[in-house]
Amino acid sequence: MNLTGYNKLIQKDRVTGFEKFAYGCGEISTNIVFTIATSLLVMFYTDVAHVSSAIIGMIIAVSQVFNGVSDIAAGFIVDRTRSKYGRARVWMLRMSIPYAIAAILLITVPQAGVFAQTIYIFITYNLMLTVVYTLFQLPFATTMTYMSRDQNERAQINIIRMAMSPIGNILVTLLFTRILNAMPGGGMDSQKNWIILTALYAFGAAAMMLFCFACVRERVEVHDDLDGEKIPLKQAIPALFKNKYFIMLFLFFVFFAMYQTFSGTMASYYCKYIVEDTNIIGNVNTACYGITVVATLLLGKVMHLMSKRNWCMLGACFIIAGSLVLLVNPKSVGIVTFGGLLRGIGMTPILGMIFTMIADAIEYGQWKTGLRTAGAIQSATTSGQKFGQGIGSALIGFIMEMNGYDGNLPQQPAQAVTTIENLFIYGVTVLGIVMIVILLFYKLDKEYPVMMKELLEREQAQMQKQGK
Repeated sequence: MNLTGYNKLIQKDRVTGFEKFAYGCGEISTNIVFTIATSLLVMFYTDVAHVSSAIIGMIIAVSQVFNGVSDIAAGFIVDRTRSKYGRARVWMLRMSIPYAIAAILLITVPQAGVFAQTIYIFITYNLMLTVVYTLFQLPFATTMTYMSRDQNERAQINIIRMAMSPIGNILVTLLFTRILNAMPGGGMDSQKNWIILTALYAFGAAAMMLFCFACVRERVEVHDDLDGEKIPLKQAIPALFKNKYFIMLFLFFVFFAMYQTFSGTMASYYCKYIVEDTNIIGNVNTACYGITVVATLLLGKVMHLMSKRNWCMLGACFIIAGSLVLLVNPKSVGIVTFGGLLRGIGMTPILGMIFTMIADAIEYGQWKTGLRTAGAIQSATTSGQKFGQGIGSALIGFIMEMNGYDGNLPQQPAQAVTTIENLFIYGVTVLGIVMIVILLFYKLDKEYPVMMKELLEREQAQMQKQGK
């Protein structure tokens, strides 16, 4: 088979525009609770539930050890799933309602003693992010790898998905605190208001995922060495760690999630204590994520100009620039908003390309080992995100506690305020640099066409051998 024949073969199944839109709605759904967890949950715990930031940091750090492992386990579960709705898509149906319920439980922290609150937060945090969110988001992301094997088709699916992705973030960061402040009975300081509003967001998110489930389809027929049979764990685990690109992308997602956590969580504190206006939290996050809606659509027109890796490296450079520009005037609303705009531009090529790179790594894994472990490799995304989020949240909690931050104080000591400023500026800068270093080792963009030609020839030979 020459490369022309390869291109014709993988382009035989086209995904409609409506189906791509429906898949994007699923992305909005996954982002709503994720944004609440990364941008607002720590502040809720410290300033509304009045739990020590050190305790929160410890809980999140310990939880993420289980959380990251659970993602890899969930990947193996997806790879072994067989149903009339496909391998991955069925989990959208199974987990939508549990997703909404678990999100609400995050906010219903009892007004009890420190020990009781600690146990409750540990249980509900793990129920949401270790179990429910993992079996909700990972199969959703894996579904794209079964919608098409065409690199360009996948890129277009992901471009639309990522263009819609910021909508979930904006719905939370722009509106959540404003709605809370407008609600009677204590506004943003009322736990009852947090519970009511979180419930509305969570069930809205569940409805969007059910719409996605109803509209998307799995098309890819798997013809690996097991010819669709369930993969034994004793074969799947070694195959996973023979995939060097899985390891690279896992590490990238760890640091990218740490960036999202630092940027999202510290933006709330930065606006409250440096700029001294909590209402501009929405402005900063809208600038960061809102620009990605337009920029991602534009990216679809120019993505052919560079490799996916180079686009991601360029994005990391913009993230760094968006952090360092705050040094011009750290208290300026305009500068802080402009910094958010630069960070959003930087996130655009990363979010537009990185999930397609995961799909490419799945094909590489099948080519390298003869086994298609799509769910397990997709866990590079979610497990990396969970480890990164946990490490980032833990670092924030411990560093702020060490420097005198106390959510019960009406005014924070000078050292705590300086720490908030440094984490938001220099912490994000360092994470951007690390992301660039990891991507320097990624070479799959150049290898992919020849690799896929060999893989499809192998699959055709296997099908002929079996008389299919």
